Amino acid sequence: MILADVGNRHIHLYEEGRVLHLDTDDAIGNFGERIVHYISVSQATKERLVRESYWRDISAKISLPGAYEGMGVDRRALCLSRGDGIYVDAGSALTVDRVVEGMYRGGFILPGLHAYRRAFAELSPALDLESEWPASCDTPPKGTREQLGYGIIAPIVHEIERLRESLPLYVTGGDGRLLASYLAEAVFSETLVFEGMMNALRSN
Repeated sequence: MILADVGNRHIHLYEEGRVLHLDTDDAIGNFGERIVHYISVSQATKERLVRESYWRDISAKISLPGAYEGMGVDRRALCLSRGDGIYVDAGSALTVDRVVEGMYRGGFILPGLHAYRRAFAELSPALDLESEWPASCDTPPKGTREQLGYGIIAPIVHEIERLRESLPLYVTGGDGRLLASYLAEAVFSETLVFEGMMNALRSN
């Protein structure tokens, strides 16, 4: 079975344990004539898939108890992947969601790490620098580049840890490996959303 997570800028495909990150044209060109089960947060790409591919939308099967109306289908799938825990998707936006006793218990949304970098550049030419990620989030550093990196990563890490309590922590997304390196015992995996999709299909 081939699965796809259709984002606003890229399509992520899962086949036989392998994850591919493709732009929309390449994904449709290479996989359009194959049966692919997908979820999508992009209405425009979804309409194109209906016209140009044999792909099957399974969004209606991604049912997360307690989820609120309007919650992204990719976040719902992520929260279905491993049971109770804190789920972090560090992509263009950064989402943090909490699942306890099989129920969605809320979360929050922040700009992604690179969005913070762009925001600093817009504030002042003096802050239009490539930030350096700190060695840890324990001690504020000296130096503008290091302080920019600390200012981005440390508040995110501290808020995730505050929300976490004793729950397992699962991280995915393009910047997920970096973020997970600051979080004790965090599990990083590219396949979490796809695992949630497979669990939803099995339960249906």
